[in-house]
Amino acid sequence: ISKASSVFKDSEGRTFKFAPRAYTGFRETKGEESIGMSSAANASSECKATFKRVKLRGKKKLEWAIFKIDTKTSEIVPEKSGGTGGIDALATNLTNLQPRYAIYDHEFKTKDGRLTSKLHFISFTPENSNQTDRVIYAQSMKPFRDSLTGIFPISFSDKNDMLKHFGSDNAEEEEEDEDEDFD
Repeated sequence: ISKASSVFKDSEGRTFKFAPRAYTGFRETKGEESIGMSSAANASSECKATFKRVKLRGKKKLEWAIFKIDTKTSEIVPEKSGGTGGIDALATNLTNLQPRYAIYDHEFKTKDGRLTSKLHFISFTPENSNQTDRVIYAQSMKPFRDSLTGIFPISFSDKNDMLKHFGSDNAEEEEEDEDEDFD
């Protein structure tokens, strides 16, 4: 087993040191926060309550919710939620610097005109996010996603791609690069 270790700083300036050891993940270092690479963050009870509010129908229903990993407690906790605004409000509340999970109740009309909805589990990992955050969120995604029932998983690294996927009018059209002939 290698004795090498790696030191990382996350987007909030915290220092993490990953030092491998046999079978138990990574060693905690004194004076620095350590996230075990072999362990995933657990969902808090608040997450399940928020998920139920997105899933239910009626006046207390939420349309979307954003979740983050609290590094102090290593728990997934709700960060923001909203009852209106659709995918545009959800995208506005996501940051371009840190990964997040989201639940979105996408309401749409079927080809035969019926109104229906699908619950989507969105894993949002911006391309310019910290590598340590990406690893932590990737490890915790499957256990969290599997604890939620009746969802369709999907991943995005760009807000505009997410807006296009859900048919938002606010999605920006990408300009096609025209090949220029060089003589």
